[in-house]
Amino acid sequence: MYIAKVMSYKNAWERINEKYTPELNEILTGLNDLFPKNTPSPNMPDRITPREVWDGIMYAKDWQLSSNVVYSPEGTRININRLGPIKNGVSVTNPFGVFDTFSRWLFQQSTVAIKYGLIEIPVMIIPIREFSRQADIMWLRRETFETNLAQLEMLTPLSHPHPFLIIGYSNKKPKNGPEIIELLHDSYVKDDKPVIDRCIEFPPEYHQAGLDILNYFGTYLREQYPDENASVKIEQKGLNVRLIIETSDGKSEVIEKALHEYELIITGAEPPEKFSKNDKLVLELRNELRIAKFRIESQQDMIGIQNHRIEQLFSLIGKSISQKNNVMVDFKPTVTVSNNISINQIVAEALGSVNELIEEIPESNEAYFVLKELEGSLITIETNNDQESVRRSPAMSKFRRLIDKVTEAGSNLNQAIEKADKGWEIFSDLASRYNKLAEWCGLPVVPSILIK
Repeated sequence: MYIAKVMSYKNAWERINEKYTPELNEILTGLNDLFPKNTPSPNMPDRITPREVWDGIMYAKDWQLSSNVVYSPEGTRININRLGPIKNGVSVTNPFGVFDTFSRWLFQQSTVAIKYGLIEIPVMIIPIREFSRQADIMWLRRETFETNLAQLEMLTPLSHPHPFLIIGYSNKKPKNGPEIIELLHDSYVKDDKPVIDRCIEFPPEYHQAGLDILNYFGTYLREQYPDENASVKIEQKGLNVRLIIETSDGKSEVIEKALHEYELIITGAEPPEKFSKNDKLVLELRNELRIAKFRIESQQDMIGIQNHRIEQLFSLIGKSISQKNNVMVDFKPTVTVSNNISINQIVAEALGSVNELIEEIPESNEAYFVLKELEGSLITIETNNDQESVRRSPAMSKFRRLIDKVTEAGSNLNQAIEKADKGWEIFSDLASRYNKLAEWCGLPVVPSILIK
């Protein structure tokens, strides 16, 4: 197999040839193993999916098989089943004709994976049109390099945060080497100033106290690191509070260090004296913490909170300002943490579980089409925050019917889940997402005994 065409973004092709040449060569040899006779007839043993074959090929080359699910430092479930095998910061995926793999890989899972330091450059391999037309296999003909190129060119110039690489492969060696297409990056998107962004949704009883503690970080940074030229500002929207720090020199290491210190201090893990010899700063910081405790204690009679909530507040702020990895967002590099587990996250997690089940079930099975229909319906409510609208949506009724059918012994859905690898484990996760959604919008939940 040969590289015929390449879509590169933010110089990903140049970077992978400079830094990841061994990994690129192993991807090519992996393609040769997948198509051993250099024809559009891949080596597919019976009863093994194309994705399992590809994973096995790369695993034999010491690539790490990405778990379908990992967890963020905040405990959020992250679905990365579209990334494919990983080695030394490079991931390589093959869509194998699965619907919506491309968009989820590019705009969701690779972005999240980069945010949490799992990869540096995501790579997708896909046949070019000329090669795919020779194939009798449906997944080879379903999606091509040219199809995805046309989609992305309509969106250029891109404001996408990270580099990526899409390799179009063929069994014919190009005469003048591969055609390299460098996708345009939006020149109006400025990447010159790192921004550290922390977002917290405070419960009402914590709001003022938490706001005061976050406000004081600006003083701590100025006093503790007087040579650091950075602006600190607080934005409020309802109970949501954002701490935004912007540096002028393009470096954020000192800011991250200061945030980590502040986290340890306000959570009580370390005394302020450990980090600062400034007696005035130490006294002021201790005073700010005492004021915060007083504010919460003064609210006990009005809203019935318990004493231990004070420690909960400091823990909440500490976890929220503690973030070890940077993520690039459209307009500038940024780090973002949110303690607001929104309904949209739950829907996204449900979609991830549905997708896992879809990949485990043959397309000829009735269950496959039921899951695809549910997937489409859930997508329609993924950004919907209106309880009544979600409650009345077809998505919720389809969701509940699917769960009822799966728990019905002998049904097609029940048997499909039974045969799927980790089918019941994935279904249990999916059903728990339904219960969270149902509870939020006022629908009956499924008894836990039925989904375990």
